Amino acid sequence: MQRIRKIIIALTAMLMIAAVPLAASTMTVTWEWLLDDPEVTAYRYQLGGEDPDGWTVIGGDVNTLEIGNLDPAAEYTLYLQRSYDGENWSESASSTASATIVPYTPPAEEVAEEETPAEAVPAEETAVEEEPLVKTYENAGFTLTAYISEGETVLEYPASVADSDVHAFFALENEKYGLGDMGVVYRIEESGRAVITYPSEYTKESVDAELDLLFDDLTAYLAPAAETAETPAEETPAAAEIPSASDESRFAVSLLLRAGIASTFDDTFTFSDTQLAEVGLGLDFSNILSVGDNFGFGLRSDFIVNFLPTSGAWDLEDTKDYFNVMNYAERLSLDLKLMADFAAGPAEIYLGGGAGFSVVNPDNAINLSYASDLGTFKIGDAAFGMDWFASAVAGLRFHIGSVFSIGAEVGYRYLVEAEEHLGSADIVLGFTF
Repeated sequence: MQRIRKIIIALTAMLMIAAVPLAASTMTVTWEWLLDDPEVTAYRYQLGGEDPDGWTVIGGDVNTLEIGNLDPAAEYTLYLQRSYDGENWSESASSTASATIVPYTPPAEEVAEEETPAEAVPAEETAVEEEPLVKTYENAGFTLTAYISEGETVLEYPASVADSDVHAFFALENEKYGLGDMGVVYRIEESGRAVITYPSEYTKESVDAELDLLFDDLTAYLAPAAETAETPAEETPAAAEIPSASDESRFAVSLLLRAGIASTFDDTFTFSDTQLAEVGLGLDFSNILSVGDNFGFGLRSDFIVNFLPTSGAWDLEDTKDYFNVMNYAERLSLDLKLMADFAAGPAEIYLGGGAGFSVVNPDNAINLSYASDLGTFKIGDAAFGMDWFASAVAGLRFHIGSVFSIGAEVGYRYLVEAEEHLGSADIVLGFTF
């Protein structure tokens, strides 16, 4: 967010010009201020107060404001604020204008002219010229009436339209066309009534054409709301039967790195004294099928290596021996599981079950017994045994950003032919892509 600085306008920076005609019935006041900061993107002003809903927004390049049809017997205070982002506004600077009426003495030439017949400037012709051009626009039950005069257009619309929505629409128009740069400003006089003022070079005909463009933009602005309101109610059940686009987008593929310990246990859940080291690599295809915004089903495959020193204990004297693969007995496992995932903010709770197969060298310290019908096979001079197993996993992961996650999980495998239970506990690092 850009830093909002207090607006400073010295008396010499904000000037007032009051023009009073002979009849002294109205006056026009022009306020000016310095454009002392190029980073300002918008100004907003209000005459006679600081009502939160009474501001009129103009462009950041505008440094003058002219307001006419004012009572010369009254004083008018203009409050002005500026903004660097169109949302946050500075404190107000203010300046008060009042008329100074000087008795008017016409020159002799004008006195001579006043002796000419009055019909030279018929009053009724002036009245005809000032009649506004009235246009009405309708769309989706929305009616907008425009009264176009020289230098000013009055817009009337349903009073139920919030002032904030009007401000938002005109802000978009200003950004699109640079209305403030052209001296076009607007203000909301009351609910359902806004006034647009513009320089004198705009004719009624040119404003008429510009209003057609404005209404086309207004129609497009209102279109999303209209489409939502016109959606048939009977379409809702069909949408509920099919996963929505947001649900389908929850599908993700994650690479899982896991490390921990494992141990065998008997039917009474008594674990052995021998702990196996465990490392693994997994691929998780989550939310292949989504149910709602938080629940889904997927698939996961894990390649796991359990290993133990061939001596049966972790007491290798030379630390370098810990990095010698020949000093270990290994079991390799590969499985495929059906997973269920529940998402709660950044947390993901999951559980699943499936089946796989395991390969191990028979004379290792893990001491598995393999049935003869599975037999052994050799790779070179090394003999290996094989078994099938059922597997299950449950865990919790926390997602940190859109890619990285960390968590913990417990696993279970039952080797069918060896009739052996194996439990594990792992730390899991996930990378989603």
